[in-house]
Amino acid sequence: MSADKINLVEEIISRIKPIIATWEDDDIYAMSLFVNDYNDNPCRPTFTLGYNTECQYKKAISRASSPLEARWNYAFWLQNDKLVFGINETAEIVKQWILSKQLPFFTYEEMFETDECNDVDDEQLYRITQEFVDVLVDVVKELHGSGFMISNFKNEIPVIIHELEYYEDIAEQNIKANTRQLVKDFIDFINE
Repeated sequence: MSADKINLVEEIISRIKPIIATWEDDDIYAMSLFVNDYNDNPCRPTFTLGYNTECQYKKAISRASSPLEARWNYAFWLQNDKLVFGINETAEIVKQWILSKQLPFFTYEEMFETDECNDVDDEQLYRITQEFVDVLVDVVKELHGSGFMISNFKNEIPVIIHELEYYEDIAEQNIKANTRQLVKDFIDFINE
């Protein structure tokens, strides 16, 4: 792992641990790191930190197509958005990380309103998201490996790294971050 990646992992952990430590719901069964490009700009990856509870899951069952969908589909979760990392004061941190990886960075205007990024390979833009997700995998591994999750939730709970759609890559990154056993039901939902 390169030094710049370690720094982004540490920066994220230093921001999310104090927030997680304040959560008072005693029936939290999973956390969410919802990955999204701010304003659809692949140079602006963000994640939103949140969680879901057993109570919310029970409320959602009647609206979902299956119990697994009610439990694991983010659309049925509490939309508690405890932190959005990659916008406001954290936008510059992400920008500097992207530049340190020698990946392209474009503002919204440069990306969509000018011809400045015409020479950029789509693969390079895809790499930004993939490397950002790799950082989040390392963040989740650290939360589990350090004992932080057990000390806050009394047992291990999965931290789901996801988008709005669920597919094989989402399954694989969550197995890598959490272990297969911890995300078994989530994987079953993806394969449903």
